[in-house]
This record gives sequence, structure tokens and C-alpha cells, in this order.
Amino acid sequence: VSIETAKSGFLGIAGVAIIYLALIWLGATSLHQFKLAANGGITLAQISHHYLGTAGDAILATLATITCMTSAMGLVIAFSQDFHRRFPKISYRTFLRINCGLSFLFANLGLDQIIAWSTPILMFLYPLAITLIILGLLSPIFKHDRLVYQITTALTLIPAFFDMLNALPANLHDSQLLQTLLGFAQQYFPFFSLGFGWLTFGIAGLILGLICHVLKVRKRLGLLSE
Repeated sequence: VSIETAKSGFLGIAGVAIIYLALIWLGATSLHQFKLAANGGITLAQISHHYLGTAGDAILATLATITCMTSAMGLVIAFSQDFHRRFPKISYRTFLRINCGLSFLFANLGLDQIIAWSTPILMFLYPLAITLIILGLLSPIFKHDRLVYQITTALTLIPAFFDMLNALPANLHDSQLLQTLLGFAQQYFPFFSLGFGWLTFGIAGLILGLICHVLKVRKRLGLLSE
């Protein structure tokens, strides 16, 4: 089963990689024909219309509807099931209605606004997600000790917060407080300007967590030997 799962996973990764490489190529070559667009949706619409005309517009609209609907249905169902499991007093259908209603409201903000306000949240979550994945892979080394997770995550939260501030919409960057905070991060956080300010904090947290884990194990063994 694991071998078949690995094979299907590899095929899925290869397929997605091909699609994204094709999109990168289309975006890069389209600069000869169009100006840099505000988002990828505009670029795809321009490219499809340029090469296929009205038929291209129809094909892109159909594909976008199908792919987005399947993703949206999966997310809505997963969200509602998980929250109903955590809060059983509220029905599954109620969570479905709440999720669909919020999705409808956010969708009408427009793609530019959605990207502008979701990017800071993603920049906050990405470092935490990456460090948790790495910790999950390394967890057999430290016997799944929660202390290692807690220390690493606590230190990673610091640069993740500053990454979130750095990704806020441009009109908020005029704030003196925000400029002061970002200036501090630029000066004292290695690789912050490259978007990897969390890297050194994550490594430091992992090392500190492993040291604390070893000390805790030694203390426990010492108590048992007495």
C-alpha cells in the first residue's frame, strides 16, 4: 500500500510540476505582448484571449469554474466536518451555511483585495507550517517530545509575526510604528529581506529544544537510578 501511495504521490507531484512550469513559461513569455498584470487571473485571461479569442475566454471560464468548484466543495466540507466534530452542539449544516456565506462575501471583494489581505496571513502561517513539518519528520529522534515542538514554534512565531507585518498592503506601510518594527527586523533578523527571517529562529529553536530534551531525559534517568 505504501509503495502504491508513493507512486501515486510521485505522479501527482510530477503532474502539478508540469502544469506550474507551463504557467511560469506562459507568464514569462506573455510580457512580450502584455504589461505586467496585477494578478495571475488577469494574465491568464489575456493569454487565452490572445491565442484563442472568444473560445479561449469560454474555455478558461469553464476550467476555472470546474477546478475552483471542486476545491471549494472539498474545503467547505472539510471545514464544516472538523468544526462540527470540535463543536458538536452546532450542526454540520449550520457550519456549511456559515462557510458558504463567508466565502460568498469574501469572493465579492475581488481577487486583488483577497490576495492583498490573505498574503499577510499566509506569510505568518508558512514558517509555522514548514517548521512543524520538519519537526514531524525529525520527531523519532526526540521521541515526539512536545517540549521540542513548543520551543521551536515559540521562537518561529517571532519572525513569522514580522513577516506578516512586512506583507501588509502598501497603504499601511506609511505607519511610523510599522516602519520602526520592520526596520528592526531588517537590521537584526538574518535573511529577513529574502523572506527567510524565520530560518535562523527555527534552527535555534530546534537546537534549544533538543538540548532541553536531552537534559530532561538525563534528569529522568538520574532519578530512576537513585
